[in-house]
Amino acid sequence: MKNKLSHILFIIFLSGITLFSTKSHTADEKPPLPEQSAQEEIMLLLLPKHKPSADLFSSNESNTLKDVRFNKLNNIINKIKQQREEIEEKLILLKDAKTEQEKVSIQSEIDNINQSIKEHEQSFEMIQTGGLELDEIEDSPEVPFDWQNELLEILKPILNELHQLTEDKRELVDLQKKIPFLESQIQDISERLELMAKINIEGLENDALKQFEKIIRKWQKRLEEKKYLLELAQLQLNEMIKSQAEKEVSVSDHIKQFATGRGATLFFAVMAFFVVYFFFMLMWKGISWINKRKKDDKQQTYFQRIFTLVHYTTALIFSLAAGFYVLNLRNDQVLIGIAIILLISLIWVLKNSIPRYINELKILLNAGSVREGESIFYNGIPMEVTNLNFYTKLTNPALPKLTLHLPLSELSNYISRPCSKDEPWFPCQEGDFVMLSDGTYSMVQRITLENVMLSLPNGMMPQTYVIGDFLAEKPKNFSRGFFVVSDFGIDYKYQQQCTTQIPELLCAGIREGLRHEAYSDFLNDIWVFFSQANTSSLDYKIVAVFDGQAAVYYHSITRDLQRYAVEVCNQQQWEIPFTQLVVHNAQS
Repeated sequence: MKNKLSHILFIIFLSGITLFSTKSHTADEKPPLPEQSAQEEIMLLLLPKHKPSADLFSSNESNTLKDVRFNKLNNIINKIKQQREEIEEKLILLKDAKTEQEKVSIQSEIDNINQSIKEHEQSFEMIQTGGLELDEIEDSPEVPFDWQNELLEILKPILNELHQLTEDKRELVDLQKKIPFLESQIQDISERLELMAKINIEGLENDALKQFEKIIRKWQKRLEEKKYLLELAQLQLNEMIKSQAEKEVSVSDHIKQFATGRGATLFFAVMAFFVVYFFFMLMWKGISWINKRKKDDKQQTYFQRIFTLVHYTTALIFSLAAGFYVLNLRNDQVLIGIAIILLISLIWVLKNSIPRYINELKILLNAGSVREGESIFYNGIPMEVTNLNFYTKLTNPALPKLTLHLPLSELSNYISRPCSKDEPWFPCQEGDFVMLSDGTYSMVQRITLENVMLSLPNGMMPQTYVIGDFLAEKPKNFSRGFFVVSDFGIDYKYQQQCTTQIPELLCAGIREGLRHEAYSDFLNDIWVFFSQANTSSLDYKIVAVFDGQAAVYYHSITRDLQRYAVEVCNQQQWEIPFTQLVVHNAQS
């Protein structure tokens, strides 16, 4: 979800920046028109990003720079005078005009000159006031609500911040492009003037000669204007480079500015969020502690679970409100916009997951497919749902060390069932002795959710089984009590006593011998009974019952039962037969 969120934020920022840059470059990269307005000329003279102040003509400036600026002001006044004289000349021509077409053309020229005079006057005022203009403020009519416009208003501070970070560089690049462009225009105009100067005008009549000279004056005027714009552009470029050099700050200063500005705002907002959240969590711990003292039953009721959910939701809302309050108090519109975009993006990402969250909400309220106090099978092991929460705790009563915390998203894939305390949770525990179906007898060294490791009692020769394979071997747990069965046989010559005296004597003798062994305290009972009349012997079953603590001696017990049975035979002088092969003669 973090990757999706970061992708969405990246797309939003990229689209906003692209839109803003497209509009900027459409205006910025457009080559200057042949006729530049006086407003544009004087804006080239003003330094970028400088506030209006008395430093514009301060004594710290060099005399050369002051003279250049004063000369520009004088040039503006001279241009205004020249244009007013042109208007007077045009008015005389307008009176003498004979056709309507001539009158319209001359009136259009007069209007253009008046507009140029107005721009020059505004430019003069801008230099005098340091570039400050007073715009009229008009009351805007009420606009109906549009969420797209509102979202753009939220994005605007962020885009403005990004725009300001690159504004100086972009203006510098624009000037560096504009100077060669003006130089090329000056060269082209000069070449055309040289070409026109070489034209032989002796054959021209008076009217044609006047028109020819008029065009030459027009192109000479245009050449002067281009040279004037070039001087202004070079002046601003030099001033901009000087200004940027003065405004350069070190990395440590940048870090200090961030730490005392936006970094501090971000820190206070995050701290406010976590302080409010932990306050609610601490309050919840207190409520839970009081509730547990009043009730011994740990399982929550349905209404208690609803109250828990409402509490967590309230904690989240108040924590977010605290963070936004700090951002608003510090008046950082950029961070407010970023925070709102993050919330909107998070909600948009989670929109398609609503059905899944509804299912998880049912589980959290103990009304879903998994319920508290019931059991589920996790990896083949029955696990009890001990505590339903955002991370549910699963335990196995037979294996106290085996615990697991599952998120609701994964828990929703299971179905629980009611369970009782006396049902088998696992066939063994760590330290128990088990015998597998293939006859392997070992001690359980370790049990995890994936594997069971068996070994000798001293830890040697470990052998690991996957949980599924281990359970498939049907392990028998000897540590919870066991019995050992051993077969023993005597000769047929004792047939008269085989069912009466011999079982009693064997049982008493073996019991007496086992009393001297280390596991004698764990012996519960022992029996010897006649089993069968075999081909070569009379067979008996020796059955010894032990507590689980004697499981470590299992192999010793098996050997000792045979050993003490032989000793009883030696004491009673009973013969132990060997397997006999009877051969019958064919003639008989």
